Amino acid sequence: MKGRVFPEGPEGIGREPVTRDLFAVLERVGAALERAGEDRGGSQRPDLGTLTPEERLSLVTLLGEGEISGTVRPWAGEEGETLYLRESIHPGIWLMGVRPERDGGVRLTHIEVGRAPGILVQTPSSSPLLESGGLAPDDPEADRLRPGLMNALPLLQEAAHHLADHSPDRKNHRIFLNKLPLSEEDSRWIDRVCAGGRIALSSKGYGDCQVLSTGFPGLWRVLYKNPEGVPLLDALSVAAIPDEVAAAPEDLSQSLADYRNFLEWVARDLS
Repeated sequence: MKGRVFPEGPEGIGREPVTRDLFAVLERVGAALERAGEDRGGSQRPDLGTLTPEERLSLVTLLGEGEISGTVRPWAGEEGETLYLRESIHPGIWLMGVRPERDGGVRLTHIEVGRAPGILVQTPSSSPLLESGGLAPDDPEADRLRPGLMNALPLLQEAAHHLADHSPDRKNHRIFLNKLPLSEEDSRWIDRVCAGGRIALSSKGYGDCQVLSTGFPGLWRVLYKNPEGVPLLDALSVAAIPDEVAAAPEDLSQSLADYRNFLEWVARDLS
């Protein structure tokens, strides 16, 4: 079937060719979003069928750009490509791809629907290494930094305690580093402990916010900066997924209502 072209539509969406196959995918995405609102559990992956590259590009454009974007790198020594992800304009719908388009957008491989993509969700768990301070005994920085430490070790031990005590029904725990007295050695120690994560996300919905995973499952670094780049908040977050990333239940409800209106608008053009 020859692709139809949308007129200007809701949420500032421009003119995009839409085939029957593409519309069928949009319907499956909507059905997955409805289930996500009822379940509020893991993510779902709607079938994209046999969409052509052009149809996938139209799908990315139609679903728009939301607040969250980022990358997931393979673990060191692990084969595979960096995964690029972007939340659509409808919270709870996530666009996933392995290579970016020339303009930096997502070259779509699949879509996930849910509070957060499954690859981002971690199972918080502590480790003897973090309980002892987070740096391995043979780390060359440990002996150099240790004499100047004030609060780094008890803060990391607090994080280890909450990782071990975490459960799905418990609120995420925050340790606000910029509200505590830290020496230069404390900051460098914590920076080194928190390095090594493979997930790097940014959120436009909370100003300039970065969310970074660490090498310890369920321990995240959350950084806020003002428009001039001055840090406003620096926190360790113990969570399966930080609040800045996951779509809240009320977000999913509103997203479903908006998406239904969006589908009605598309259907009118196909009728």
